[in-house]
Amino acid sequence: MAESYREIDPKLARRIRLVMTDVDGTLTNGGDSPSSLVVEAVRRLEEGGVMVGLVSGRTLPGLESLASDLGISGPIIAENGGVAKLKVGDELLDLGHSRKPALEALGKLKTLFPDAIEEREDNRYRLVDVVVRSRGVDVEELRKHLEDVELLDSGYILHLIQKGVSKGRTLMRLLSMIEDGRLSPTDVMVFGDSPTDISLFQMFPHSVLVVNPTVGVEWREVLQNVARYASELPFGDGFAQVASHLLHARRS
Repeated sequence: MAESYREIDPKLARRIRLVMTDVDGTLTNGGDSPSSLVVEAVRRLEEGGVMVGLVSGRTLPGLESLASDLGISGPIIAENGGVAKLKVGDELLDLGHSRKPALEALGKLKTLFPDAIEEREDNRYRLVDVVVRSRGVDVEELRKHLEDVELLDSGYILHLIQKGVSKGRTLMRLLSMIEDGRLSPTDVMVFGDSPTDISLFQMFPHSVLVVNPTVGVEWREVLQNVARYASELPFGDGFAQVASHLLHARRS
C-alpha cells in the first residue's frame, strides 16, 4: 500500500537526480496546460539540480512543445513509451517499435464493431500507437479480440500499441543514454496517476501516485498497491505538493 509522500526522507530526496512525470491527470486537471503552481514546481526542481522529464500518452510534437514551455532538461517519452527523445530538440531515438500491429488491430476492431470505434484526430501525428474511443463496447470485450497489441485505458482515451512497449521499459532503456549511463533506477522518481503508469511504478522503486479522483475505484486500489508513495492533493496540486516536499527534504 502506498505510503504518504511525507515518508520521503532527506537521504532519499538527495539521491534523486531525475523526476519523470506523466502529464494528464498528474501535471494537469484534464486540461491541456499545467497550472502556474506546477510550472513553478518544475522550475524549482530544475534549479535545485533535479532534471525533469515527461512520460505520457500524448503525441511527441505536443509533448515536446510542453517540455520546451516548462524549460525541462530531461527525456521526453511520448505515446506511452512508443517514441522518445533524450531532451528537447534532440533527434528521435530509434527504439525499433512498429505501428503496424496497432494499425492492424484498429482495422480488426473497426470491422468487428463498426459503430463503436472512433479514431481521434491526433492519430496523424502518432508514429507507434493509435488512439480510439469506444462507444457502447466494454474495454475488456475489445481486448478479447487482440493478440499482438496492448489496449491501454488512460481514463481519457484508449491506446492501441505494440505488445511489449510501455512507459517503464522505454525509460529503463533511456537510462543508459543519460549522463553517460551513470543513472540507475534508484536515482529516478516517477510520478503518475492512471493504469498506463503501472509499468513505471513496477520498474522504478521511488514512485509517486498522484491522486486522481476520476480513476475508477478498482484501478485506484491497484495503483495504491503498486506505487511506493502517494500525494494527498489531486492532479497538478498533488505533483507540486510532493515536489515541494522533495526539495525541502534535499536541503535538510
